[in-house]
Amino acid sequence: MTWDDLNEALHIDDVRLWALVAVGVALVVTLQAVERAVEGAWPHQLRPARIAPRARAVQGVWVPVALLLLPGMLLGILNLTVLLWRDVATTDTQRLGGVLVALVWIVFVLVSANLFRFGRYMGDIGPVGPAALLAVLVAGDLLLLIALLDVLPSMATVRDALPFIS
Repeated sequence: MTWDDLNEALHIDDVRLWALVAVGVALVVTLQAVERAVEGAWPHQLRPARIAPRARAVQGVWVPVALLLLPGMLLGILNLTVLLWRDVATTDTQRLGGVLVALVWIVFVLVSANLFRFGRYMGDIGPVGPAALLAVLVAGDLLLLIALLDVLPSMATVRDALPFIS
């Protein structure tokens, strides 16, 4: 099998395939960060008195951001999968929704890992920062959902493509 045959069969030069791989890897990496953000420290390690009042307010708003990030990433994976399967071009709705979810993901990773002291900065901002991220994330999730419903084929087409679904 030559390289051209492999490229034709797997579409290795397709950017959407590499974006799908990147979002899948990012989702796996993000699962641990979301778990840490939602559960927090072990109960015996919590010291609420040592946490500034603004930072305590941030913790309450940060959980919905963490929980809505996963559906956004899954919607991105589903959009990319359908685009590859049906071999259609991306739409503006998909691109904008993907950019919004990616923006929130970058901030989420920076805050969760406290890279560049971003976690401390988010704590200083107070609950407004995570609330703004939550609004951006809801918009991105909705755009990706609308885009998925737009490119999703009929159920009969899905059943024909997957013979094991009856």
